[in-house]
Amino acid sequence: MTDPVVRLPDGYVLHFHEVIDSTNEEAKRLGDKGAPGGALIWARRQLAGRGRRGREWKSPVGNLFLSLLLRPDGPLQETARLTFLAALAMAEAIDMVTARQVVAQCKWPNDLMVDGCKLCGILLESASVSGRDTDYLVIGTGVNIAFHPDDSERPSISLASLGAMIRTEDLISAYVSRMDDLLDQWHIHGFDAVRESWLARAYGFGDPIVARLSERTLAGTFVGLDHGGSLILKDQEGIEHIIGAGEVFFKS
Repeated sequence: MTDPVVRLPDGYVLHFHEVIDSTNEEAKRLGDKGAPGGALIWARRQLAGRGRRGREWKSPVGNLFLSLLLRPDGPLQETARLTFLAALAMAEAIDMVTARQVVAQCKWPNDLMVDGCKLCGILLESASVSGRDTDYLVIGTGVNIAFHPDDSERPSISLASLGAMIRTEDLISAYVSRMDDLLDQWHIHGFDAVRESWLARAYGFGDPIVARLSERTLAGTFVGLDHGGSLILKDQEGIEHIIGAGEVFFKS
């Protein structure tokens, strides 16, 4: 069987697999071997897909499982914000391939939502030099194109269930094209340019939220992102809390 044809900007190389353990694991293997940034790993099926906090990511044939290897300059704390860029790039790519039939919202810190249900998850993994500077960054993206899990605790949705029938190759092409353009903006203007566009699509912006942190639970309103990408929660007393990590639950 011939490999599928995906249109990519200069500097990106596709590594296609019918079946693999995990596209992120393969991207990390390539990174450890010194592969340059721009390696793109796509598999029709994963045997050991993972989401955040090690959760299983179900990987049926027909959905998108994609990982991008980057070698960004800078400390890990800064390059970790590329999760917002990836979410924005995928949301804009979905706009393009569905002719805005499906408009996804960005849920902090790294999901895409439609009608209160999860459409896409993003997982960043990295390796560092001396624990400080980034050696490489892997951005793994899973999109429910044809199927979505039946999970009442964490409801999900697919493009097909929304009536959007697309080619996976077209979504990959659009996503990488938007990533490439947004990376250029990032290099010129920094995180703030991406931050404003992400907020324009933010899921639950201005709505009540509950943040479960390691040491306490906070309730309030989602009022913004700070310049480091942390969520800003304003409680009933008007005090703003900066949420850098934790589980955040929205009203809808």
